[in-house]
Amino acid sequence: MRRNVVAIVGASGAIPAAVRQQAEALAATLADANFDLVTGGMDGVICTTAHGRAQSENEAHLVHIKSGEGRAWQRSPHLASVVCTGAGAMRNHLVVRSADLVVAVSGGAGTLSELTTAWQEGKPIAALRGVRGWSDELAGRALDHRRRQRIHGCECIEEVVAWAEQLRPAGVFGGRINRGFYPHAVPALHRIHDGAPSAAHRIHQRFGMSFEKSELMRQLATLDDDVRRWNRCHQADTVALVTFDDGWKDVLCVADAFERLPNLCPVLFVGENHFQTPARPLPLQRLYEHCAANGIDPEDEGKLGGATRTRLKALPERTQHAVLDAQRVARMLAPDWLLAPNDIKALQVAGWVIATHGHRHESLPTRPALAPELDALAEAVEERGHTPWLAWPEGLWSTAAYAAACDAGIRLQFALARSRNPAACDGVVVREVWQQVSGGS
Repeated sequence: MRRNVVAIVGASGAIPAAVRQQAEALAATLADANFDLVTGGMDGVICTTAHGRAQSENEAHLVHIKSGEGRAWQRSPHLASVVCTGAGAMRNHLVVRSADLVVAVSGGAGTLSELTTAWQEGKPIAALRGVRGWSDELAGRALDHRRRQRIHGCECIEEVVAWAEQLRPAGVFGGRINRGFYPHAVPALHRIHDGAPSAAHRIHQRFGMSFEKSELMRQLATLDDDVRRWNRCHQADTVALVTFDDGWKDVLCVADAFERLPNLCPVLFVGENHFQTPARPLPLQRLYEHCAANGIDPEDEGKLGGATRTRLKALPERTQHAVLDAQRVARMLAPDWLLAPNDIKALQVAGWVIATHGHRHESLPTRPALAPELDALAEAVEERGHTPWLAWPEGLWSTAAYAAACDAGIRLQFALARSRNPAACDGVVVREVWQQVSGGS
């Protein structure tokens, strides 16, 4: 599980009891809220932070990035991971660069150094009031013209944690390239049509699953501009993820476009059906193509019986295929509208992230043997050299399913904004299905 990392910076040496109590409470409360902690030196506020972390029953990590002087066990007897840098005051930069956000409690010259570094790095900063030192001095102030927002001044521990929780987004990009929170919208897309939609694309467009190419390119260019401006404002180097589901071959018509959109990263989520021999479409893909070829409404019970779109979605994938077989819907093996393994490999070479859409296209959290199935899925993804990210089919997930995917080695999980889902946590990216806002039909 990848948690957000909070750097707690503050006064060293002997500190007043009131400051010590505040620092202990801050560390314990942040740990209870599923934040990992990173600190600099070993005594003062830092030693107190370790004591506070020990009071939490949560499995939050604490890392001391040590400047080099003194023995760790002499400076802080509490359990923590210790990084011995031998870098002296230069380690202040490492503390800040290791964190997603920074909280100051009192502090002297070292704390000031860490706060100015965090300011230059574009890190969110909060400062606790009423504890003297630089946190009191700088709370509510701007250090210079580099940033519009001021250092967030907090009157109490609860306000610090509320601030941190508010900044924690639906999903966090698991890496340091974006130097903090993942700040951008994540669109979920399926099919693309160029010009007037064909019969099949008209069906997909009806369900918000087919986008007109020129309109999509316009919206992608807008997102690319938004990311560029955000990076300039925050002195960052983020990219926005653009995700495509189900492996439709028409995504190839925009593959080259991402070379001209450097602030966007395309992600393809494909199911295990693509790697069967021959490749087998998903049940709903069979249904849509059958309906397009025969002029049938996908919800027409009179012509489809139990094979309507709504009824199929409520069934396990294998049962969906069986129902379609009973309705004499063609199996459509290795169709030309589905990405082939060579197409997927070419996209990966072009810089696309190739991730998984699961081993079954159904509500996976309800499957009884999900954990071993996810283990097998993660192993297959690794063997193919793809990225261990998972888009939950239909965007549905649960707390137990999330934990099982984490245990299997799935590093990032993608859901959809749905009321049936739990509140998002670290490691879960909530996507929005993009809607076409002009023409194209």
